[in-house]
Amino acid sequence: MRAQYVVKVTKHCNLRCSYCYEYPELGNPDRMSIEQLSAMFKHIAEHHRKRPETSSVLFIWHGGEPLLPEPAYWRAIFAEQKKHFAGMKVVNDVQTNLMLLDDDRIDLIRNGFNGIGVSIDVFGDLRLNIAGRPSQKRVLANMDRLQEAGISFGCITVLTRKNLHRVDRIFRFYESLGRTFRLLPLFQGAFDDQHAGYEVTAEEVLGALCRVADLWLESPTKIRIGPITEQLTNLMYKQYPDYKPAYYDRRSFEEVAIVNTNGDLYSQADAYTPGRAWGNIFRSSLDEILSTDSHARSVLDAESRMAGVCLKCEYFGACTGFPVAEDQRRYPDTVRDGKAACVVERGLFMHLERRLREAEKRHGSAVWEKIEEVTKEGTSEAPPIGWEDIRAA
Repeated sequence: MRAQYVVKVTKHCNLRCSYCYEYPELGNPDRMSIEQLSAMFKHIAEHHRKRPETSSVLFIWHGGEPLLPEPAYWRAIFAEQKKHFAGMKVVNDVQTNLMLLDDDRIDLIRNGFNGIGVSIDVFGDLRLNIAGRPSQKRVLANMDRLQEAGISFGCITVLTRKNLHRVDRIFRFYESLGRTFRLLPLFQGAFDDQHAGYEVTAEEVLGALCRVADLWLESPTKIRIGPITEQLTNLMYKQYPDYKPAYYDRRSFEEVAIVNTNGDLYSQADAYTPGRAWGNIFRSSLDEILSTDSHARSVLDAESRMAGVCLKCEYFGACTGFPVAEDQRRYPDTVRDGKAACVVERGLFMHLERRLREAEKRHGSAVWEKIEEVTKEGTSEAPPIGWEDIRAA
């Protein structure tokens, strides 16, 4: 199994995106020290060396803007990581707004990171620089630089009311570029009314995802679109005779943890909630942290959410239950009496299953062959990106 750590290496950022859940801290220049990161690596490596089921350890470097620190800082990080994880499989991905890109950072991305995700919403103009102006033209130019350097990357587009009605054009934009992307609904804001005017409901998110799924099924493109192609893949595996359901089981193995800049460790559902940190990975071993009452309470709460929703769902097993356990903060409109309904994930499964049956009747096994090919490879080949391409998308 893969263990995933989302590391908030710094909250400092060169943008002021209107919806950012880190907004109050974006001007804070603090970052994790090399000594703190070395302690984190030591504690994580020691734990997973004793867990034979750990196939790899994935670090997703996050911010703020993680590429703001100088490349020498990152090279020192990777040197410490290599020392502690010798003989283990480690993957480093970075999520960036790509506002800052020079030759040294291109070299860092090529030789330091295994994967890179670029945040770009395509429409909406909510990703603003410190002066309050849209950042997209510069990001597009830097995406061109990555492509010219032969560096593959994916993209994340946040769904808001500002771009919800343009999902067709968003899909066509990425389709024309051959670029993998993820549609990500708004996360809970940093303060009350932060999302006023561009919040989206769970039903609206579901409608947008279903529309993009239809466009993908009708298109010859083989780009991956999260979460759509993941769900299509799960439905495909469900057809196999040797299919084995998979469940999100934090009691047996912690798959995802968020590491705050101060070293506090959280589940995704509890991130930054006062009193809900499991412990501090800079100061304590991971074994100790996973034995705390705070961690046990977090696990029990996740299991309770799943028990209230997932056990009666026909897709449980194809879906592990992770969305209900950890991700329902994106959909506050679905919560009634402290319980959340699974509107988006279950609704998307239902829509995809229906559309796959229709496509199978028309095209036979070709639809399954396309899904299988995307699962194995996908595509990231792309022509240069330009500002005119956005306006014409």
